[in-house]
Amino acid sequence: MSQNGILIFSGVVSILFILVGIYGIQQKKKFAKRMQMMQKTTGVVVDFDVVQHHNEENTLEDLYFPIYEYDWGGIKKRLKSNSSKQAEPSIGKTVHILIDPQTQDAVCLEDEKSSQLVLLIFGAVGVTVLLLVVLIKTGILPFFWWCS
Repeated sequence: MSQNGILIFSGVVSILFILVGIYGIQQKKKFAKRMQMMQKTTGVVVDFDVVQHHNEENTLEDLYFPIYEYDWGGIKKRLKSNSSKQAEPSIGKTVHILIDPQTQDAVCLEDEKSSQLVLLIFGAVGVTVLLLVVLIKTGILPFFWWCS
């Protein structure tokens, strides 16, 4: 692949990463607005589900989905996380649960923050790569600057 082809490909990939980052910012804003109407309570990790999947090396890997228990109006409720962890969750760990009083929908605050952070990291990587592409294209950095 030619130098221009690599730069164009890198530019397109970086723009896709930036779009994912923008989506993450929008999700963060939407969640912050929604959070204002939610009530906060304390939850505890009481269990977890394990799902096996093939990783990049094509070996089986366990993903853990914590299950939280919290009290809402005198009733014990459970919430299964949509976010997976690579390490076994600590049973008994305290977390913050946010509940929409109208719909009874609940989310774990720590799960929301970590999923939004991943999207923002994608955006930051995209901006960095796009900046490098522009610096190389304008001649400020040589094409293989990291090799010299």
